[in-house]
Amino acid sequence: MFIVLIYTIPALLIFIFTDNVNWFFGIALAIGNATGAWWAAKFAVKKGEKLIKIILVVAVFIMSLKLLGIF
Repeated sequence: MFIVLIYTIPALLIFIFTDNVNWFFGIALAIGNATGAWWAAKFAVKKGEKLIKIILVVAVFIMSLKLLGIF
């Protein structure tokens, strides 16, 4: 995560200085990410590791079907 921070800050500054930042979408995305992370952390603590693994396996399976063009 630290490496991502290192190249994200300069990239964001460049986009800000060149006026290429859509602040409405950026703030909406940040709020959505924060809310999703908060909810997921609470869910993981409450329901446990086993349910998280099941959800992950199902998500990977569905994505593999999508990538194979099945749906």
